[in-house]
Amino acid sequence: MHRVNEKYVALAIPFFFLAIAIELVLTHRTRKTSDPRYRFADSITNLSCGTGQQVIAPFLKTLTLAGYLYLYEHARVLSISSTSIVGWVVLLFGVDLGYYFFHRASHRVNVIWAGHVVHHQSEEYNLSVALRQSWFVKLAEWIFYLPLAIAGFPIEMFVAMTTFNTLYQFWIHTRGIGKLGPIEWIMNTPSHHRVHHGIDPKYIDKNYAGVFIIWDRMFGTFREEDTEPVYGIVKPLASWNPLWANVEYFVEMWRLARRCASWTDRVKVIFAPPDWRPKSLGGTVTIPEASRATQKKYDAHGPRGLVAYVAVNFAMVGAATTMMLAMQATAPLVDLAVATAAVLATLIAWGWLFEGKRWALAFEIARLVAATAAIAWLTRDSAHATQIAIVAAGAAVVLGVWVAQYRQHFGGARETVAA
Repeated sequence: MHRVNEKYVALAIPFFFLAIAIELVLTHRTRKTSDPRYRFADSITNLSCGTGQQVIAPFLKTLTLAGYLYLYEHARVLSISSTSIVGWVVLLFGVDLGYYFFHRASHRVNVIWAGHVVHHQSEEYNLSVALRQSWFVKLAEWIFYLPLAIAGFPIEMFVAMTTFNTLYQFWIHTRGIGKLGPIEWIMNTPSHHRVHHGIDPKYIDKNYAGVFIIWDRMFGTFREEDTEPVYGIVKPLASWNPLWANVEYFVEMWRLARRCASWTDRVKVIFAPPDWRPKSLGGTVTIPEASRATQKKYDAHGPRGLVAYVAVNFAMVGAATTMMLAMQATAPLVDLAVATAAVLATLIAWGWLFEGKRWALAFEIARLVAATAAIAWLTRDSAHATQIAIVAAGAAVVLGVWVAQYRQHFGGARETVAA
């Protein structure tokens, strides 16, 4: 059923990383030192958000697809065959239209924006940003596709097409491709999507397209790219921590609700647009002008050896995550939960390591111990379980000694800005 999603995403991951590597090499040759298109900590945070989204997804899939399946089985008006070419074409446009309305709502309804904002937090724009995904936004997205269930599209067709819609959007997250001529009248392209990621007032809430830009042209949300946007969000996240990236706006909503004078306004916080404020707090927020020349990007520098440490750990976690995606259909739920917890702890640790948090070293040592125990648990039925546990323990000791060399770095947040 929905396993096709994980299968194709798992198969696509190596190609995603290959494309990112190619873009990185090409941009490194031509970039301006004052305008780097890739920064290590930023890219790792992007990929950490995406990795977290993938390992959490199996626990949300049943919930998010249950409504679709129920309506298909009990309220559909047609029974569309998966062998129908016309059916697939109609579904292609139907899924993309559903995505357009979901995407538009995710920018204009606070509680949905609280999830989607993760995708916009990076102050760079490159292929790694395509993989920066929210851990929770899927809880809202499925609602916008329910008309397709009522229409009679089987869930297998639906999941396959939403997977295609997602994979298509990877390549449009690049500054390296300019305008593409007549194709831009119909298809979503890098130029169109750069506009969508801009925080310039003229670009805010434009170009919600997934595959086809025709919806923006039809519904009045289209904007042509005439100058390169300033990327990010109006109020910068200023953190490399993927957990904070996913919960920060929920915390912001809570703080705003507490400041509201009435319960009516507190409820509005949930469903109002992100720029809404009650009159008692000044009214609608004015989006400030933005300039690439004056933008100050968040940064936090660490020793090169620590950067290498994170890179090595990322390679291991990336390989483990790919294996998890490929084995989700057969792995016991408990094992998936253990592996997911280990991966999430690793992702969270990286952000604190980059930022030099006081507790980062202690957390990382504890994580290495826990990861060793998790590996031993997950390989308990292997014929080589003892040898694997010994290797894992040895690797944890080596990594612990490595990261401990930089204990002087962990004296508190070392936040700077990069012009």
